Parts: sequence; C-alpha cells; structure tokens
Amino acid sequence: MRDSSGPAAIFDTAAHRRLLRRIIRAYDSRMVRGYCVARFLIININILHMLGLCMRGKTRILDVGCGFGLFGCYFAARYPRLAYHGIDLDAQRIAAANRAAERLGLHNIRFECRDAQTLDLSQEYDAVVMLDLMHHLPQGGKQHVLREAHEHLAAEGCLIIKDVARRPSWKLFFTWALDVLMTRGFEMWYWDERQFREAVDVSFRLEAYPIADWLPYPHVLYLFERQAAGAAGPAGGLYAENVALAPAGRGESNLEHE
Repeated sequence: MRDSSGPAAIFDTAAHRRLLRRIIRAYDSRMVRGYCVARFLIININILHMLGLCMRGKTRILDVGCGFGLFGCYFAARYPRLAYHGIDLDAQRIAAANRAAERLGLHNIRFECRDAQTLDLSQEYDAVVMLDLMHHLPQGGKQHVLREAHEHLAAEGCLIIKDVARRPSWKLFFTWALDVLMTRGFEMWYWDERQFREAVDVSFRLEAYPIADWLPYPHVLYLFERQAAGAAGPAGGLYAENVALAPAGRGESNLEHE
C-alpha cells in the first residue's frame, strides 16, 4: 500500500486537511459532522500515519467496529489500491458510511452491518483493524473477534488494534468518563498488553506502542504480525518505547471550515 502521490512524494499537510474536510462534509447530520471532527482530533494525523505504516504492503483490509466509516473513507481515499471492508453493529451508522463513500466517489470501499461478537468471516484479509473497539466488548466478545480475525488473515497478514492503556489511571478515568457520556452506559472492559497477548495465537508476534499525545488519552497501538516458520525470537510482547507525538491535532479544530 503506497500513497497515490508516489513513493518519493513529500506528505502534503494542506492536502491532508482538505481531505479531512471533504470526508466530514460527506455526512448529512451536523451532529455526525461534529463527531467526525472530534474523532479526527483524537485519532490525529500522527496516529493516522502510524496506522498507515502498519498497513503498508496490505491490500484487503477489514475494519471491525468502523462506526460512521470516516477512517475507512480516509484510508480508501488516500490509498486507492486498497479493498476496504468496514463492519459495524449500528445499521444507521453503516447507512451513513455508505452514503459518505458514495458522495466521495470511493469505489474501493464497502460497509456492512455485522456484529463483531458473532462475526463469521468467509474471506481472507491482509490486515484486520480495530480502532477503539475492544474496550466496548466483554471478554467473550473480545476473544471471539480476535480468534475470527487471526483465522482469516493471509499468510503475511497483521492485526492492528488501537485501544487505550490502563495506565496512567487518571487518563484511563478520563477515557472511561468520555465513553460513559458517548455510550450512555457504564460497562467498559479495558485490557492490558498481557491480556491481548494471551488472547491471540502465539504464532503472532506482538509489538505495543503507547502513544503520548497532547490530549489526555492513554492511546496504545498493538500490532500483531504472523511470524515466519522458524523465525528467531520470542512470540511474546515487545513493549516499545513511548511514542511521543507532536500536538498536530490542535490545528485541526477548524476542520469543518475553510
């Protein structure tokens, strides 16, 4: 997977911002557009870059818990060679995602109403992505979707999970309070690296990247990659150095306006 502008191109920040605005404006509801602005502030340009790097060389992408599909639309627009498949339990969100994709002229993406906790896949993917989904699923749901995902990954496929860490506790509390406000429920299930490691087949190597951001979120990115037969090194987790990000999200608070 490469940027459509070419492998040697310099990233164009202005074009990136224009793309985000186009995606946000593809949604009808002002409330949904406001939600999209907030999500692009939280999952900002730096985290989007990290996710793009994790998907490098992949074509068939499954996004579990895609919501309104804004990140699917982002990656499908930036990387036209992708075949992007987003699924979510909420039928209204899926309908909005499909309308947005159509308005954006994206022919390499489709959205479908499916439940992650009873997911039954019938095709193979190069990467399975889950963005801020896992802490909304109880333990049984987590184990089912992880098992279904790794069983349907290609030989060199990867599992990409962006979630929240359990430390520091004050950041976790902030995230929990926001989740309560957004979901109108109190049940969230936050896993640590050890629990993710134990839930995924040992044939996958884990790298965990905690992300220091200007927003009070304990972001963490988990990358599971299938190990080649006979590969050296343990299959256990590798807790990478804390990745400190520049406050790029601050400048994107006016995404909905030129």
